[in-house]
Amino acid sequence: MGRVVPTVDDLLAAPVGVVLLDRLEAAERPVAPPFWALADSDPAAVDRATRAVGALSSGRLLHVALGAADHLAGPWSSGAPGSLALAYELAPARRALAELLWARFREDLVAGRQLGLQEHWTDLAQPPWPTPPGFTDLAAVYGNGEFTFSGLWTVSPPPDDVHDDLVATWEMYQGEVTRWRLPVRPGARVWGIDHPADWVALVERYPRTAARSHAGWELPGPNQSASDVALLASAPGQHAVRTAVDRHVLPDWRAVACDYDGVHLSWAGFLTAEGFVSDLPGGGVTMLRYWGSERTLWLADVFGEPEPLGPPVLSGRVSGVTGTDVRQGNPSRLQADRAALAHRLNRPPAPRPSGY
Repeated sequence: MGRVVPTVDDLLAAPVGVVLLDRLEAAERPVAPPFWALADSDPAAVDRATRAVGALSSGRLLHVALGAADHLAGPWSSGAPGSLALAYELAPARRALAELLWARFREDLVAGRQLGLQEHWTDLAQPPWPTPPGFTDLAAVYGNGEFTFSGLWTVSPPPDDVHDDLVATWEMYQGEVTRWRLPVRPGARVWGIDHPADWVALVERYPRTAARSHAGWELPGPNQSASDVALLASAPGQHAVRTAVDRHVLPDWRAVACDYDGVHLSWAGFLTAEGFVSDLPGGGVTMLRYWGSERTLWLADVFGEPEPLGPPVLSGRVSGVTGTDVRQGNPSRLQADRAALAHRLNRPPAPRPSGY
């Protein structure tokens, strides 16, 4: 499957893309609301932001992008429709900023997949229902089918700058977070998503029409006011909302698993496809949603032996959550992690070490 390489125009059309540009300009304004988009665009601030991007690391860029996606375009943010309407309206004034950003970072954002170095993070939180072994019930899905609960999430090694952002995005609030390396065996079949068209192609090849209306705000839903949603719906070039949908189509994860072992969303895919409503040629709409970052949803066990890693670099400012190193002086957590991974991978439980 050929992946589509995104362009500057794709960034300017994407919900996460336009709020990222808003936050980059906001960093150069003397006063900027933290949870609401700027009401106007100042050419001098855009020029300063453009110069600042020239010295920005990819980690800091992704830190800004993750915060913008959550606060200004997130599915549970009450102000998201109003902020997105402003960000779309003002995006053309920030085109020079987008062009420099994309020229500097696009290659890294597209090519950042490192399948041989996949990491699985866990806080050992348990959902309020019994979970079957991994990969056994791919029809058990979140929402309308945006992902399957029976899959396993991994992430390519992320820069330290975004570790706090990731535990917030992934809602890891239950305890200390650990990291494990899951080496991927050669020959794993992975569908890549760098662009909304890659998600559309996946949905069209393995379609499943949702049996109920969408519960999230995007189409729209409960957290946003009708007036803000109407304002966003009328914004030029927006791809973040539909007020009426005849069919909501998502991947049939069981069918996907017949041909592919996993689906990978790159950082470029996150910036351009997360929250992007796409019209389908055969009618209806689709949207990649609730993935939240670069990561891979695995539909089969294609891994070698899990290896414990050092803890993520967490400050504690996200609900007090910190990391822990299971390699050093934490045998009970090491054993608990091994048991949880064996369950998620649908493998026999790891034997308990002697002395327990």
